[in-house]
Amino acid sequence: MIDLPAASADPHRPLLDYYDEHLRRHGDTAAGAAWPNDEDRRTRFAALTEPLRSAPAVPAPVVCDLGCGTGELLGYLRAIGRGDIGYIGADRSALALGHARVKFPDARWVEIDVPTASESELAALDCDYLVASGLFTVRHSLSQEAMWSFLTGVIERLWPHVRRGIAFNVMSPIVDWEREDLFHASHDRMARFLHGLAGRHVQMRADYGLYEYTCVAFKPEPEASETEPPAPQRIIAYRPLLPDAQHLAPYLQRIDRTRIYSNHGPLVAELEQRLGERLGLGPQQLICAASGTAALVAGILATAGRATAGRPYALCPAYTFVGTASALQQCGYTPWLVDVDPGTWQMEPNVLREHPMLAQVGVVVPVAPYGRAVPLKGWERFRRASGIPVVVDGAASIEALLDDPAGNMGHIPVALSFHATKAFATGEGGALITHDAELSRAAFQTMNFGFMLTRESRRPSINGKMSEHHAAVGLASLDQWGRHHARLAAVAASYQKAFAAHGLESALHVYPQTASNYALFRVPDADACQRLGQALAEAAIESRLWYGSGLQDQPVFADLPRDELPVTVSLAPRLLGLPVAPDLVPGDVERIADIAARSLRHSVGSRAAP
Repeated sequence: MIDLPAASADPHRPLLDYYDEHLRRHGDTAAGAAWPNDEDRRTRFAALTEPLRSAPAVPAPVVCDLGCGTGELLGYLRAIGRGDIGYIGADRSALALGHARVKFPDARWVEIDVPTASESELAALDCDYLVASGLFTVRHSLSQEAMWSFLTGVIERLWPHVRRGIAFNVMSPIVDWEREDLFHASHDRMARFLHGLAGRHVQMRADYGLYEYTCVAFKPEPEASETEPPAPQRIIAYRPLLPDAQHLAPYLQRIDRTRIYSNHGPLVAELEQRLGERLGLGPQQLICAASGTAALVAGILATAGRATAGRPYALCPAYTFVGTASALQQCGYTPWLVDVDPGTWQMEPNVLREHPMLAQVGVVVPVAPYGRAVPLKGWERFRRASGIPVVVDGAASIEALLDDPAGNMGHIPVALSFHATKAFATGEGGALITHDAELSRAAFQTMNFGFMLTRESRRPSINGKMSEHHAAVGLASLDQWGRHHARLAAVAASYQKAFAAHGLESALHVYPQTASNYALFRVPDADACQRLGQALAEAAIESRLWYGSGLQDQPVFADLPRDELPVTVSLAPRLLGLPVAPDLVPGDVERIADIAARSLRHSVGSRAAP
C-alpha cells in the first residue's frame, strides 16, 4: 500500500496522488494502474463493456471512459474488434493522459476534474455510454462517507450528459475481510441510489470472479412517434472497407509459418512485385514504405538530402494536406508556400522557373491533389533547367498512375499513400516509385537506417519499412482490387447522376477527375460552404474540408514564408468533401444532393435579399 498525505483544500487529491505514484513506480502496466495483473483488468473491462460490445456498429456509439488512466480500455475495445466505437478518454491525471496520448494519438483525451468542472466543461464528455473502471474502488485516506459522496456526486453530475447508460464498479462488502484502503459499498445503499437515478432500469452483477460488483444504469429508449420518422443513420466523410479476416487469413498464416514480421519480408517483396507489374514497372522500381509520409521523406532524402545553410527552403503548395510540409520539416527544410493553378489545383512548373527564391531552394515537392496525378514532363524540364531536385507527393494518385503510367511515372520519384482512407489501402503504408535504379536503391537504404548489405549507416535515414502484417492487408486488397474499385466507381457514378438531376454536375469532382475515394463539391463561396456543411451535419451527414483552408492557416505552419496565395485562399474554404464509402447506397447520395441543392438555393436567396 502506498501511503500519501491527505490534502484538505482538495479533498479528492489523495486519490489522484495515489494513482500517479503507482504509475511513476510501475509504469504503464496493470500494477501502474493499482491492479495486480492484466487478466483481472480485462475481466473487469469485459463486465463493464457488455452493452458496448453488443451495440450495433452503425451508428457507432460513443463511450466516455471516465478515469481512463493510460487508455487501456480503448486498447481492449480495439483488440476485440470494436475500434468503430467513438471514444472519449477523461481523467484528472495529466501524467496518465500523457501516456495515453502517446499510445493512441488519434483518440480524444480530456483532462477534467468532474466535481469542480463547469457545465460547459462537462459537455465535452457527452456520450452514449459512460464507463468508470476502477475509479470508485480505492478510497485511500478518504472516509467511507467521503468516498460515497464522491461517487454519487460524480455520477449525478454526469448522468444528464449520458444518452444511453452508465457502468461503474465498486468493491463488494461480501468478502472474508474488507481492506481499509478500498471502497466496499453496501448493496442495499447502492440499489437505492441507482433506483433514484434510473428507476427500474438498473443492473448489479458480481458473476465475473473478482471481489467487486458492477453497477449499470440505463436510460430507456424513447418511444418512437407514430408521425415522426426515425432519425437517419450517420454518414461519415469516408468509411474504409478493407479485406476481412477470411481473406487475410492465408497471408497471416504465412507470417505465422515464417515468423518474419518486418525488415523486407516475403509478403512485402510480393506486394512490391505485384503492384509493380500492374503499374508496368521493373524490379526494384517500387519500394513499399511504412506510410505515405515515410515514402515522401525517403524520396526527399534520397534525392536532395537534408537541407543545407545555402539551400534551406523547399517549395510546396499551400493547398495540400499537412503531411507534405511535415515531411519537408523532418528533412530539415523550411517549406516555402506557393499558390496553385485554379484549374489543376497544382503548382505550375513553368511559373516556378521564375521564382525569386530558387537560388536558396533545395527541393521542390509538387502535390497530386485528391489523387489528380502530376504530369512529370513539365517537372522534368524544370529539373533540367534549374538543377533542383523534384519529388512528387502523389498521395492518393495510384489510380491515375494505373490509368496513364507513361505520363505520370518516370525518373522523378512519386510517393504514394496506402492509408485506410485511400482507394488502395494497406491500413497504413505507402510506396515510392521511380524509374531511376540508383535513386531507388538510395531510397531503399534511406528507409532502412542507412544500411545496405552491412550494418554500417551510410546516409541520412529513417525507419520507414513496411511491416509484413500491413503487406498482408495490401495483398488481400490487391486480390479484391477489381471489385473494390468498381464499387467506388459506382458511387462516383451515383454522385454524377444525383447532382446532374439538380443541374449541379459542373461543380462536382469525382472519379475519374479525382481519386475514387473523394467526392468534392465546389461551392460558390466560403459562407455558402459553411451553410451547406451545417445543413449536412443537421442531417447526420459528415462533410470535410480535407485540406482545411490551406497550410498558411495551420497553427504550426502559420509563420512559414510564402508567396501571395489568392487561389488557395479562394479555393480551400469552398471545396467541400462529401461522404464516400464502397457501400454508400444511391439513396444516401440522392439525399446528399437534395440537401446541397436546397442549401445553395437558400444561399442565393439570402444574397438576393435586400
